[in-house]
Amino acid sequence: MLLNQKKTNVAYRCPRCGSAVVGMAGSFSLSAAMIKLKCPCGESELTMAYTKDKKIRLDVPCLFCGTKHNYLLSQNVFFGRDLFLINCAYTNFDIGFIGTEENLNREIERSDTELNEVLNEVGITSLDQLSRPESEPELPDAHIYDIVRFLIRELEADGQIDCPCHNGEYEVEMRPEGIRVFCLNCGGEHLFSADSVSAAQDFLNCDHLKLTDPSGRP
Repeated sequence: MLLNQKKTNVAYRCPRCGSAVVGMAGSFSLSAAMIKLKCPCGESELTMAYTKDKKIRLDVPCLFCGTKHNYLLSQNVFFGRDLFLINCAYTNFDIGFIGTEENLNREIERSDTELNEVLNEVGITSLDQLSRPESEPELPDAHIYDIVRFLIRELEADGQIDCPCHNGEYEVEMRPEGIRVFCLNCGGEHLFSADSVSAAQDFLNCDHLKLTDPSGRP
């Protein structure tokens, strides 16, 4: 019996040289071993591997924050989408691209234009200037941010977030001291500590969240 291999194209932008690195991933090669997509400059690589439950785990280098972001995708999303974009949780810029060759090329070209416009607006002339200065406080890891964001969306959908206005619209932002959940309407907020991934995992046991007025008013 002839088995048909699922295939897709994967790309990321190298944090060191800025080049778009493009490769192909197939279900057979993923089953055999981890796939590493390396930049020709030798300074970065994207890795892909199956998990025990046959999802695809990607570790994607980030041009903007200098870390690797971890993502877990189903096979339907990874192999079945004509285009799927992976973004940086810090900046919301796209750092990874999955899909057909035609769509990837078109999206990378669009991303090139967007990146150049942003760099020109802020007066950056080289990619090295995107690195954060050592004196700047480090933000919580993007993986922890993703856990908290997932929790907030789940609680919001279940009607389990309360705030001073009792009818809020909720957002999440990263801060050096932790991850802030806040209401866009009344300003009620809660700050999650983000000292470790295990601390963020504990948030998944939370079944209700109460936001408080930062001014101390009842």
